[in-house]
Amino acid sequence: MNNTATILTAPAKVNLYLKIVDKRADGYHELDTLFHPFPALADTLAITEKDEGCSIHCADFDLPAEDNLIYKAWDKYAEATGFRPGLHIELTKKTPTGAGLGGGSSDAATMLRYLNTHPKSPGIAHDKLNALAAKLGADVPFFLLDGPAWAKGIGEELTPCKVDLSGLTALLVCPDVHVNTAWAYKAWSNVDSNHNHQNNNSFYLTTSPCDNNKAASKTRATLFNDFERVVLPEFSVIRETKEFLLKNGACGAVMSGSGASVISFFKDAALAKQTASELNAKNVDSVIHTF
Repeated sequence: MNNTATILTAPAKVNLYLKIVDKRADGYHELDTLFHPFPALADTLAITEKDEGCSIHCADFDLPAEDNLIYKAWDKYAEATGFRPGLHIELTKKTPTGAGLGGGSSDAATMLRYLNTHPKSPGIAHDKLNALAAKLGADVPFFLLDGPAWAKGIGEELTPCKVDLSGLTALLVCPDVHVNTAWAYKAWSNVDSNHNHQNNNSFYLTTSPCDNNKAASKTRATLFNDFERVVLPEFSVIRETKEFLLKNGACGAVMSGSGASVISFFKDAALAKQTASELNAKNVDSVIHTF
């Protein structure tokens, strides 16, 4: 038994584009969204082996292990493969919950990667691992990839792509408010489906499919989030955060997921740092990442 801890990081993600296409008969919503990793913000999993079972400790949360997505990933992988190693996970949370950043999903995907590459694991093919991940959460399969991807369906139909963010500094802001995802979907379903989605503060990103090595024609994707039209009127602090970022020089800003975080982009890195300092003075958490 190896008693040396294996240290793994589970990066956050942001949604640069999120359109809710329709509500399905099963109650889920069809999405068209652009996921992008945000490596400057990540949880840490310190994994040590033990005799049996899976235990999780996190100083910031008092959550039964069985209710944690890390445990569920361990349990589902064991059901699928018969590989059930005894593990203890010391979880250090950096990605806030309820912020639209996929922290729990990233933790689960990190556990699946660990199990599938363990020397004693039988391993399973990527498509089967992807299907297993989708049972844990719609965005868990994305975290098995190593780059941005367009997602359709409920988020599990992924097409890797390239996004040109060169020369930009990203400033991710996390207001101290929680948005319930189920509420956000219900609120969206109750508004006029013919609402005009004009976005006067749009910022265009260059993307292209990367499923082959041939030169692909570039497409333009704008920063956009359908949830904003129901979340921003209800949560003034998120709306004010986005307005603050644009007023302070961001060339684009958009809410990630169902909120409450807002991702923004600056062409001037010094201006991004100055804005982060101003937010810090207001006790608002933010993280900078330069692409």
